[in-house]
Amino acid sequence: MVSAGWFPPYLEEVAEQAKAGERPKVWLYDLPYELTVLDQRFVTGPSRVRRAVYRRLPLPLAFAVEAFRVRRRYDAIFAWGAEASSLPLGLALRFTRRRGRTPLVGLYSWISSGNKARLLRVAWPGFGMLVLPPTAQAEFARERLGVPAGRVVSPKWVVDTEFFDRELVEEREGVGAGEMMICSAGREMRDFATLIAALDGTGVRCHIAGSLVAGMDDRWRAELGDRGERTKLPEGVTFGPLTPVEMRELYARARFVVLPLHPSDTDHGISCMIEAFAMSRAVICTRVEGQRDALVEGVNGVFVPAHDAAALRAEILELVADPERAEGMGREGRRLVEAEFGMERWVGVLTEVIDGVIGGVGEGGGGAGERSV
Repeated sequence: MVSAGWFPPYLEEVAEQAKAGERPKVWLYDLPYELTVLDQRFVTGPSRVRRAVYRRLPLPLAFAVEAFRVRRRYDAIFAWGAEASSLPLGLALRFTRRRGRTPLVGLYSWISSGNKARLLRVAWPGFGMLVLPPTAQAEFARERLGVPAGRVVSPKWVVDTEFFDRELVEEREGVGAGEMMICSAGREMRDFATLIAALDGTGVRCHIAGSLVAGMDDRWRAELGDRGERTKLPEGVTFGPLTPVEMRELYARARFVVLPLHPSDTDHGISCMIEAFAMSRAVICTRVEGQRDALVEGVNGVFVPAHDAAALRAEILELVADPERAEGMGREGRRLVEAEFGMERWVGVLTEVIDGVIGGVGEGGGGAGERSV
């Protein structure tokens, strides 16, 4: 189960783009299982009548109902996000007889916000395991929602270190640092307004790759105009979304990466951060409660206070003036992701989790390669 907002393109199309070198690898297809992806196509085969009913339901609720209907066909159900579908499914599974329950694994990044926390407080017994990479979110599940420690695992996130590799980009594509510039990127909980204020008058060139998701409103869009285009930007500052390949090239050209965040209790910006590290780029990041699993102060980056344009400006100018320090922190970032955020490690952790919940059911299965999810 994956969030309905992802499609199209469909996941297999994204995987094909990754094989063509157009985007990072989709780790889902490295899991050693026969996979069925539940999306708008409903490849699980509901009847025409049921499809007609689903068209009248909110799509996430239709996903939850369909997953519950076909659950016994599978050894496990894996929810990659998709809270609007998988949390109601977990609630339904909680009240299903244990003998007929298919184990559900949920991979989430922000379960402490709003209705998600209230629903999960009731629904967690319907999950075989919760995978919560942000340390702060794992703590919230255990300490505030009462989820037993044995039902929570908190591995570090993952980055495709083969796609995001500065040396390969420079060698194959001839993209080097060139004229001094910096960059920023992302969507959720970004404080681009503070970054723009910090850059004003400095003359530092910066591209902000603010991403957009159709049908979703973002705080940064409200602060900067509908898509950022109504904001008067300082000289040398540009704004606009990029493709994954273009983003990789931007990392390669940038001296370092700035990750301005609004305060939150999860690791917003972690993908941008570890991509930057993979590209051997230092990161200046807003210090927030949830962002504490990758950046080591003074080693691979620096933290600055939230909403403090003056402090951010000072750190930017200091790192601009000290390229050797920025380069050294970038090297440390690359070492970190190779050691702790690699694809093979991530797939191994998830395989162990899913095998564990399937084994806990106590029936059938065979080898992991014969199981269906």
